[in-house]
Amino acid sequence: MLRTLAVFSVLALGFTPVLAQEIVPAAPAAPAAPAAAAPAPTDIEINPTEPLAVASARTDMMTGFYATLAVIDICAVTVTPDVVAGMAADRTRLETATGLDAAAAAEAYAEVRADVEKTAPDCAAGSADLASVEAVTAIYAEAAAQAAAQPAVPPAGEGTLNTTPVPPAQ
Repeated sequence: MLRTLAVFSVLALGFTPVLAQEIVPAAPAAPAAPAAAAPAPTDIEINPTEPLAVASARTDMMTGFYATLAVIDICAVTVTPDVVAGMAADRTRLETATGLDAAAAAEAYAEVRADVEKTAPDCAAGSADLASVEAVTAIYAEAAAQAAAQPAVPPAGEGTLNTTPVPPAQ
């Protein structure tokens, strides 16, 4: 289970642009023969607290991300500050994309962590659980290294001064 969740975290980085596009569902095919109309229900009950049966790709990614964080916490994996910063930024981005406020995000993480603890992740060096975490943290470390290697670009309107003289107005 942890491998699957960690894979979602890894894939989250590669599929971020894909998730930005909404997929339009295909129109249902028209029935071959007209079916008898079903009687309309007399009572319709809407329960806003009822959990949805179908999770979106974003919530799957968020669950995988939380599972990776839980294994990092449970196994006391040492993570560099640049990786922590990158993961914190993605966590905030994913929580915003899934509509979680701070309280709901904390509750969701607590639930995922409890589920991960039930599976008793293998914290031994070289284990599959740690290999999944190391794969995710390696992606963040590589992204941080690439960002550090990029030349600093001054904000628009700063950093250069146009010294070309302006001709006087006539």
